[in-house]
Amino acid sequence: MDTISHGIAGAVFGRSLTDRPGARAALVVGAVAAMLPDLDFLYISGRLDYLREHRGWTHSFLVMPFLALAVALAAKVFVRKARLLVLWLFAAVGITSHILFDWITSFGTMFWTPLSRARYSLDWVFILDPWFTGIVLVALVVALRGGAAARRIAAAGSVALLLYVGFCAAMHARALAIWKRLDAPPPSARVAVLPQFLSPFRWLGISEREGSVRYAFFDIGPFARGVEDPQPPRTWGDIPRSLRDFYPPPERARIRGLERPADSPVLEAARALPDVRVYLAFARFPLETVTPSADGGAEVVVQDLRFLPWFTGPWERGGDQGLRREPFVYRVRFDSDLRVVDRGFVRDGRSEKASPAAVTGGSSPGSVKVKP
Repeated sequence: MDTISHGIAGAVFGRSLTDRPGARAALVVGAVAAMLPDLDFLYISGRLDYLREHRGWTHSFLVMPFLALAVALAAKVFVRKARLLVLWLFAAVGITSHILFDWITSFGTMFWTPLSRARYSLDWVFILDPWFTGIVLVALVVALRGGAAARRIAAAGSVALLLYVGFCAAMHARALAIWKRLDAPPPSARVAVLPQFLSPFRWLGISEREGSVRYAFFDIGPFARGVEDPQPPRTWGDIPRSLRDFYPPPERARIRGLERPADSPVLEAARALPDVRVYLAFARFPLETVTPSADGGAEVVVQDLRFLPWFTGPWERGGDQGLRREPFVYRVRFDSDLRVVDRGFVRDGRSEKASPAAVTGGSSPGSVKVKP
């Protein structure tokens, strides 16, 4: 969930706790505390650090009481008449709301840092959700104008938000059942349905089997459309049309299969790199692609299919989509002696020329199979 939405939600929850003269302090403290966990960027130095550390220390239930105390002590300087315990409560509610609302997304939150770095995610709500933001924003604006009824308005907004999250949870359960029926994964497969942009009805289904991954985009809502030959968006204005076109109803979902590359010396060399180990520890559905180069070396690309855009398949060299494709794609280039020539996150693959060498796993068009 984005930081601003967290802050607005924290303000609404904080305001709903009290009707006392210091209620505005509850609103402000709740908002500040709810945004505080995302200040972890202050000690994150790069994108790999982001994957390793984001939603860690500042998103931990074990650290939360101490963060809340820091916010309460700072607030006490400005609100001297308020009791420290009350300010701590407002701050604790704000920080806890942040942790819980990050939990409902797909990124993964490390609840128990420093005891454990395990990530938890419910996959109910997309990380940027205008419906979520709209509910709490309306509640906040009305509460600020509500006078004596402000607390009741904030409480009603809090309930409305929780009802929306509950609705998303129900849609997730329905989408997961539909995906399991469509793909019929074996009991050993890792399966997930991931929320998509702008709608609680749109989902990405993923099934990870031994040696392959299968996925499909589909819409379980009453207005699902989808077309046979959807065209990718070239501008931001094309996105609404593209979303309608690329998410068909479940009975017309196109299930694609991606083969994983066989183990090889170059793949083992990539997996041994500290950077790649960090990436693989973060990724829930990693896909590796190995491309031999003309000089006897090779290129290894690693991506997480959680972030697969609706308008294209896995990352490909030489892609021509006008919009940014995937946020986290990591590439390592080796020479013929398996020495690293270059490595880092792929910013934009459109300017590159596709290599004539065969792709041995992952994103080659030949590895995509459409379920009849």
